[in-house]
Amino acid sequence: MQQKHRWRPVILTALALCTIPLTLVYTDFAISNQPQPEQYEAPIKLPRVSVLSLQSGTYQSRIESYAEVRATDEVQLSSLVSGRVIWRSDAFRNGHRVDQGEPLLKLDSTSYQEAVANAQQTLASAELTLMQEQRQQKQARRDWQRSGIQEPASDLVLRKPQLKLAQSRVAAARLALKRAQRDLTETTIRAPFDAVVINRSATLGSYIEAGVTLATLRGSRSAEVELTLPSKQWQQLPDNLQQMEVKLRNPDHPTHQWQGQISQLSAVINPQTRQRSLTASVTKPLEQTPPLLSGSFVEVSLNGKPQNNLFAIPTTALTADGYIWTVVENRLQRHPATPLFSHTDQLYISSDNLPREIALVIKPLASYLPGMAVQAEATGVSDE
Repeated sequence: MQQKHRWRPVILTALALCTIPLTLVYTDFAISNQPQPEQYEAPIKLPRVSVLSLQSGTYQSRIESYAEVRATDEVQLSSLVSGRVIWRSDAFRNGHRVDQGEPLLKLDSTSYQEAVANAQQTLASAELTLMQEQRQQKQARRDWQRSGIQEPASDLVLRKPQLKLAQSRVAAARLALKRAQRDLTETTIRAPFDAVVINRSATLGSYIEAGVTLATLRGSRSAEVELTLPSKQWQQLPDNLQQMEVKLRNPDHPTHQWQGQISQLSAVINPQTRQRSLTASVTKPLEQTPPLLSGSFVEVSLNGKPQNNLFAIPTTALTADGYIWTVVENRLQRHPATPLFSHTDQLYISSDNLPREIALVIKPLASYLPGMAVQAEATGVSDE
């Protein structure tokens, strides 16, 4: 009985050792024969781009720039004579308007009145001497005729040089009187044209010297703006510039607008900048609503020639390095583009080397590559 129990552990150990290989074989079989998981190919997602369908067309070129308004006429007012200021107009103040011929200052004219009187006296004396010399010349001619001498009389005998001297003195006296009267008139300093007073320096009681600047007068009859145009812009101007309307606008107040006319296109090109200057004028600027003030900074726009075969693209479609992107058969294409002109939020480019209709990428990204596959999403059609 004891011998039988002694073999039991041996038998159990042998059975355990036999089950291990069987377990390993079954596990390997189960793993090898388990069903494979189903595999699916993930779809490739193409980047989406917003495109705008465009057609080339004819557009009127537009030139836009900024300029400062300045008076057409501006003068440094000075006096031709010297003297003490005894009267000053209330309008002769900085920022005030004055009319042509309006008195601004009056100088003490006592010495100039005296000069006029002396010049009148000198002229009267010279005229008296001339009359006496004319009578003496007639008497000398009669005396020579009575003498019976057959030879011609000399000019000195006939007193011709004396008469010529007397006539010259009368002419000189008249010019001296004219100058004295002009100096007397200049003691009243008047506005040479309708203007606005700037930088006045003369005051009541001050003594002014001839030629010293008293104030700056800026004309108020017309104002002008000057634009400098590169070759690309001034070649867009029509032949008849006189019929062109120029629009001026205050950038800070877009509702403040004025109308102007082209007054001059420079006949020369600046050798440094290679540009031409274009001048536009506005008549009666201070009577406009609102007034167009000298020194204002305005936006200037004018229409040029109509141009064919252009695309009107949004400003966002042009990259910083000067390219536009289009989509052809769901692939990107890149094209160089140089705007010919712009207006508001649109750029106008030539359709050269482009088809008549394009699908324009509205907002291209820096990561785009030519030939890249994309998914185009149309946002609209533009045929303007």
